[in-house]
Amino acid sequence: MLCLVMKTIRNITRFTYEFTSFQGWRVTLCRKQMHFTRYFSDKQYGGENESLAAAMATRNKVLEYLRLYPNRPELAFAECREEEPVTRYPRGLRPRKCARG
Repeated sequence: MLCLVMKTIRNITRFTYEFTSFQGWRVTLCRKQMHFTRYFSDKQYGGENESLAAAMATRNKVLEYLRLYPNRPELAFAECREEEPVTRYPRGLRPRKCARG
């Protein structure tokens, strides 16, 4: 069922690679050569369906801002970046992987 839904979701891509630790969704929008991209991890949101719901909500919010500023996508994307959700880790920091010996 989810595979059928994935084909119909515009601007949202599923990432499930065998050799990477990231499993989740990516929202990407482009207007006038300006890009907005945000990732939604299954681990962070508690599962595949929850991260998809968060990705869809963010995509819809970005599209609302693009309707408000049709000729100024940089303003719309800036508004959305200011509303980024607070995560467990500060921006740019990631936990170290445990060394197993």
